[in-house]
Amino acid sequence: MGTKRVRRGPRNLAAGPLKPHVDSFVLTLRAAGRSERTATMYSEAVRWFAAEHLLAGGRANAIDQRYDTTADKSADMVTFEPVRDWELVARVHIRSWLVRLRRRGHKDSYLNNQFRCLQQFFKWLAEEEEVPNPMRKLKPPTVVPEPVPVFEKDATKRILEMSGTRGARGKTCKVRDTAIIMLLRDTGMRRQELAGLTVDDVSVSDRRALVTGKGGKRRFVKFTFETAKALDRYLRQRAKHSHAHLPHLWLSQKGGALSASGIYQMVRRRAERAGVEGAYLHRYRHDFSHRYLDNGGSEGDLMELNGWDSRQMLRRYGRSAAASRAQRSYDRIMCGAA
Repeated sequence: MGTKRVRRGPRNLAAGPLKPHVDSFVLTLRAAGRSERTATMYSEAVRWFAAEHLLAGGRANAIDQRYDTTADKSADMVTFEPVRDWELVARVHIRSWLVRLRRRGHKDSYLNNQFRCLQQFFKWLAEEEEVPNPMRKLKPPTVVPEPVPVFEKDATKRILEMSGTRGARGKTCKVRDTAIIMLLRDTGMRRQELAGLTVDDVSVSDRRALVTGKGGKRRFVKFTFETAKALDRYLRQRAKHSHAHLPHLWLSQKGGALSASGIYQMVRRRAERAGVEGAYLHRYRHDFSHRYLDNGGSEGDLMELNGWDSRQMLRRYGRSAAASRAQRSYDRIMCGAA
């Protein structure tokens, strides 16, 4: 069973008088060559903090020793007026916001991400406006490493066995969806990488695809013969599509390219029908990395296949495979010796 995820729902991003500085911050990120996805993540984190916390004002728990070990433990509640100027933001606003997020059930890893988004914004603001940085020397929430979640043994098989829409168009979608899920299983590519594939990016005969990752970096990924056959079957069906002239690999049932959101909805829908929980797209990346290492794959090769520059991601994704190898080794050494 997967870990239950917090349903975030729509967030209030109406930053009002605080929005102009957020827009300027995003402009700086784009000018520096940061990806649109990164710019959006930073922007939404800062706007959410502004709209739901600063502009709202009110009472908040300000103390959490995890964020500030010098805080006065007796002053556990504060009341603050709505903040309409970034220069008036203090450490208490940051700490109380993180406490609110934790009480909503968000994990420390999510809090850490939100903290770092705000941290980059206030660093930029301090340099741009020459004002004090309220997050200076403020430490992020500690994240306790956990094995990344992977699928149960037959989960992907059950998802693949789910039937799609009936009829000729439904058959085309089922063939397409099967190819998508099998490609996810074999490569662990990111959602945007998968949605961005063109017909020319995929070589069925060579069993490889050229994907565009974060920062526009391109790399080749490999897939199995079974997936090559599924892609070949989809390409034959795709040739009959009314929009077959488009460069995009994945075409929607109604016409045009299938978006990243459309891929996400399809995978979740089929997983729910199959009774598989936690089948969000990034779990395929976790699962692929686990299986690759657990089957004896090289860590360096996995870094290349996943497009990682830092071994930090390798340590995180490889933890579950390391645990599995250690347990098998224990049985071989201890039980065999007995």
